Amino acid sequence: MRIAILGGTFDPIHNGHLAAAESVAETFQVDEVHFVPAFSPPHKEPRGITSPFHRFAMVALATVSFDRFRTSTIEVDVLERRYTVETLDAMKNAHPGADLLFIVGTDMYQEIETWKNYRRLFELAHLVIVNRPGFPFREDIAPHQILNDKQTTTLPQDAAVFYLPFVEQPISSTEIRDERKRGQQVSHWLPPTVWSYIEKNKLYS
Repeated sequence: MRIAILGGTFDPIHNGHLAAAESVAETFQVDEVHFVPAFSPPHKEPRGITSPFHRFAMVALATVSFDRFRTSTIEVDVLERRYTVETLDAMKNAHPGADLLFIVGTDMYQEIETWKNYRRLFELAHLVIVNRPGFPFREDIAPHQILNDKQTTTLPQDAAVFYLPFVEQPISSTEIRDERKRGQQVSHWLPPTVWSYIEKNKLYS
């Protein structure tokens, strides 16, 4: 079994997240993609972040219509700040024998050396790096493979790093929040169910 994992604040989840996850799922022929909303992101100040309840609800609404997508409670259930290495460890224990692929943008990959026990990440999962415009892929962090086609069904026995330059997230949650606060239209960046939830709960306005 192959499971891709996309963690994040998801404040809010947007079409870029979904498109990247779908591309990774197709490229590696994964069985499931687990979206993991953080309870309290380790690299962000908690003040100003939307409540985990709202963020989890938006992820659930965004992913429910995709057969392979799952919304995971593995971080929000602990009700405290959790590090990625702890989450991947828990996922490994929950799915023994599964190939885990951890999806991360080039922006976050650039600073992965600041993450807790970051070298352990390369042992727990294959890292799949997707392109964030303005953040070049760092080739000096670990041995890697640059994929230029859109499908591979073989994975090495040892965990590896794959860079997918053809997968982009052209918008960020921060930009969506800022545009919303300025009164700009942001619905085109969001699944309709998420936009309706934001409107109903008066988020980011």
